[in-house]
Amino acid sequence: LIKGAPPLNPAGMDQKAVCAGCHRPIRDRFLLRVSDGLWHERCVRCAACDCRVVRCGGCAEAISPAELVMRAGAAAFHLRCFTCKVCSCRLQTGDRCVLREGQLLCAREDYHHSLKTGLTPKVKEKQPTA
Repeated sequence: LIKGAPPLNPAGMDQKAVCAGCHRPIRDRFLLRVSDGLWHERCVRCAACDCRVVRCGGCAEAISPAELVMRAGAAAFHLRCFTCKVCSCRLQTGDRCVLREGQLLCAREDYHHSLKTGLTPKVKEKQPTA
């Protein structure tokens, strides 16, 4: 229904935007364009199952109700987007991770230290082997 439809910023629009779903003015910071209509993000629903559209915490694209997802806190992620924002490692079920300010981080000891101190984690260089 809206796969790949980016949120639009209503600022600078000449006329007041009215939601095609609830027919109320859109005063939200962002709105969605679906087909020929403008919508509140909360009003967009799946035409097949009437579920609300859930956005991925990694890429911000819509998640289909049929897709498998990973969850961290209240955030849902496509399987391909469930990766650490610092080192880009793919996280799997059972892996320890931290959701900080909406960003998913793996639970490596040096990253945990950086979370506590606010310092950038140090990257350990591998020593050459003979």
